[in-house]
Amino acid sequence: MPVSVSVSVPENDKLRAIRRAAFFVIVAVGVTSCGKEGIPLPPEVRVAERTTDLEAFQEGEAAVLRWRYPSMTTAGQALVDIEAIRVWRAVLPLGLEPPPPMTAQDRQLRRQLLEGEGEVIETLDADGLAAITRGADLVFRDDLSRWRETVDTEGEHVIWYGVQTVCCRRRESELSNIVRLEPRAPPPPPADLRLAAGADGIDVEWRQGEDLVTLVERSADGAAWTRVTEEPVDGDRWRDLTAAQGRDWSYRLRSVRRLEGGAEVLGKPSLPARIDHPDTYPPETPSDVVCLPEGARVRVRWQLVADARTYRVSRKSGDAVKVLDEDLQAIELIDEAPLLGELIYLVVAKDAAGNSSEPASCTVVMGAEP
Repeated sequence: MPVSVSVSVPENDKLRAIRRAAFFVIVAVGVTSCGKEGIPLPPEVRVAERTTDLEAFQEGEAAVLRWRYPSMTTAGQALVDIEAIRVWRAVLPLGLEPPPPMTAQDRQLRRQLLEGEGEVIETLDADGLAAITRGADLVFRDDLSRWRETVDTEGEHVIWYGVQTVCCRRRESELSNIVRLEPRAPPPPPADLRLAAGADGIDVEWRQGEDLVTLVERSADGAAWTRVTEEPVDGDRWRDLTAAQGRDWSYRLRSVRRLEGGAEVLGKPSLPARIDHPDTYPPETPSDVVCLPEGARVRVRWQLVADARTYRVSRKSGDAVKVLDEDLQAIELIDEAPLLGELIYLVVAKDAAGNSSEPASCTVVMGAEP
């Protein structure tokens, strides 16, 4: 008859056996993975971040696109290896344009429509990007006559634009936000441009048509034209408070037609007008002039004049006037040898062009020495 024998293992022995088995498993894993740092990861794929700030407006017969120079990858790293930027354009009949996007899916469908119905009208390489860089922005101009020559212009059309960055061994970013433009006839420039220079600036006046506003552009001594009004001027006059004296300035104007939805159409510039703005205007008269007797000498003080380069300080005693300093650069003077009796000190501010202010004065009476 078979005999069964059972052996009981103490609880502590069981725990030791389990720990011993776990130790050998850990050792085995450590041996087989010796020299390895873990599961190898795939190399990072660098792609330029999608442009989201593209904007467009019409200036004369050109569509002007502006956006920030791409500077980041989708992973948030600096983008230093841009190879090209592609400019997309699609022309759609106005009545067949999809409604404005409401969701992310709508925006994605619009990008797919632009890629399907549009074309790349420009591929900007390094030289092309350098030519359109304006500070931190890129500014691209599309001649609207180009699409008029290739599109049936019967009826109204809308133009869609988008941009796409190519970098990192020809990898393409996602298409940017889509901007739209309804081409319109540009408004005529303002008429009767007139300029007048004064001590506090140059007055610019013109005659403008109804329902139009005006942009003012300026050039100094034949340099490039720059816009000096951030927003269009509603009216027929504007004062330029930033035109420095002692230079020649030229001005020209553009009409702006505002459309529904905030879009604007800029017209061609007017014929320029030029004006000399010589520095013939005196600086402000010094203020708060005080005479302080200090024993046997007199200290004269006054407030700083903003546009003064130097000061002329004189002392008057009776009918006699003596210039104590012709080109003083400080705002105080010490008269070490004043005369006795009533003294009048005169302070005149002088600017860089040699213009002199009206004199300011203070009076002090110096007694006999004891």
